[in-house]
Order: sequence, then C-alpha cells, then structure tokens
Amino acid sequence: MALVNLKEMLQAASAGKYAVGMFDVSDLEMIRAVAEEADALRSPVMLGALGPDLEGDRLDYWFSLAKLAAEKASVPVCIHLDHANTLEQVMRAANIGFTSVMLDASASPFEENISRSREVVDAVKSRGITVEAELGHVGNGWVGSGEGSESGPDMLTEPEKVAEFVERTKVDALAVSIGTAHGVYMKAPELDIARLDKIKSCSDIPLVLHGGSGTPEDQMSQAISHGICKVNIYSELLTAWNTAMLDELKQLPHMAAWPAVLRKKPDAAMREVIRQKIKFFGSNGKA
Repeated sequence: MALVNLKEMLQAASAGKYAVGMFDVSDLEMIRAVAEEADALRSPVMLGALGPDLEGDRLDYWFSLAKLAAEKASVPVCIHLDHANTLEQVMRAANIGFTSVMLDASASPFEENISRSREVVDAVKSRGITVEAELGHVGNGWVGSGEGSESGPDMLTEPEKVAEFVERTKVDALAVSIGTAHGVYMKAPELDIARLDKIKSCSDIPLVLHGGSGTPEDQMSQAISHGICKVNIYSELLTAWNTAMLDELKQLPHMAAWPAVLRKKPDAAMREVIRQKIKFFGSNGKA
C-alpha cells in the first residue's frame, strides 16, 4: 500500500478515539514483524527509525527494508524518523523518502525549541512530510521518576505554552510530557491526566505519548481516552526479544547454530507484544 504521513493517520485516530502505535524497529525482522502483524489485524501503523540507532549508511538500508514492508502491507503505513538530533539527519531522511520526521529539541529552552522545530517544518512541509515536535521533556526511565531526575515535574509540559508553541511552529503533532519516560522503568510512572486535559483544551493538535513501554494499562487507557492518539513503543519489544533469546542461548547445542533458527522464539515473543499493543490501542480493524 502507498505510504501515508503522520497527519492523515492521527486525524483519523483522534476522531475515532483510538491510538496508533509507532514501533521503533532496528532490523529486518523487527520491521517485518510490525508491518505483518498490523496487516493481519487490519491496523494502521507507524514504523519508526530511531535516529541515534541509524548513523551512517544504516538509515539508507533501513528505509529500503521499511518501504518494501510497507508496500507489501495492505494497511496504511507511515515511515517516521524518531528523535533526530539535527536538521541534517532530518533532511537525509526526507531526501530518501520518509513521510514523517521528529527533531527532538525538547531539552532546549522554549524559544530554541520553537525555532529549531519551525526550521524543520519550513524545510519539509512542501514535500508533504509531516513533523512532530516535543514540548516538555520525556526523560529516561532508568534514571527514576522522582524530583530532580530527567523525568521530574520540572520537565512536564506546561499547558499554558502549548497554543503558542503549536501556532509558531506549525507542527502536525505534539509529543507531551505527562509522566512517562523512555527505557525501562525503575518504578511505575504516575501519569498526570489532569495536565493532559489542560493540554488538550489548549489545542486540537494530535497528541503523542513517548515512553509507552511499561506504562500500566489502566493509565495508558486513560491517556488514550483523554486525547493521546499516537503511542511510541520500543523497550517492550527489546525486552521480550532479549528475554526469549537468553533462554534460547542457555539451550544452545553448539556455536554453529543458525541465527534464523535461533531467533524464531524471540521473534515470536516480540510479535506477541506487537499484537497486544495494537489491540490495546484500539487501532485493530481501523484500516
């Protein structure tokens, strides 16, 4: 199926009160798993390339694989650059065919975040490429979620800044910080749903939740029902795959075991997570 951009996908999700999963994927089998499971469940889906994971020529190889998987699928697929650090990374992705990009300037001061995000919009919007930005900063789960950590209250999105940020940047989707964190949590997060409601009241822009892995289902369900329409998942895929692979390695008969055979159970474990997430987000049957 032809590629779609983030805006088309999230407008439908917002109207339908469900969320689309954006799964960061780093190799062929991860790409295939997400595209094929979404296809089987008739769900729109986003394939994410995590900028720091794909330096050098790896991005070109990655995109070729992602595009092929998207074309083989019969459901809408968006190919998204996640957490790019520089405009150069963004433009490289734009030039090879990505349909959506995110420059993460969330750790920068407010005015710098605006200027860098708007620079990306001005550079790619005429090509039909959509742009996500982040206001507030989603930190790392392994740091912890207490005051003073990367995920502390001083990094949460300030609702009173949302309308100005959206108006001045012209971005298509906004990632918000309401208590989640990237990576593996040291303790369960507590999402600030009241803050999310205030953010939602300030703008009709589609809202994104980063750090979806490991977030308790009751809180995730609340977040989706209160306006989140895109959820990023990565660490749960890695955890499922790595756990199953460790079990396989304990039973390794010899050092010449075929990788394709060795990874069958890890790949199956990862696919189960993908299926669970798609169903939980409510996007199954929406394509």
